Amino acid sequence: MRTDPQGINLLTRLREEWQEDAGEEYPNDVLPELLVLHDVCKALDLNIFQERDVLGTEGFQAVREHINSPADVV
Repeated sequence: MRTDPQGINLLTRLREEWQEDAGEEYPNDVLPELLVLHDVCKALDLNIFQERDVLGTEGFQAVREHINSPADVV
């Protein structure tokens, strides 16, 4: 599945709204939302560059760090 530039732009604007709302606490305060947006990017088969555009540099890095962090074992 592919999406057009307008769809990518809409996803980017959604992230930008979250980023503005979170203020200085971005990306930590919206990490769950960024993880969902990451899943949406994967479902749309966006390449890594498109995903980075959608998530933004800080958001992309936060998602990567979260995904690559060791799981907590209880």
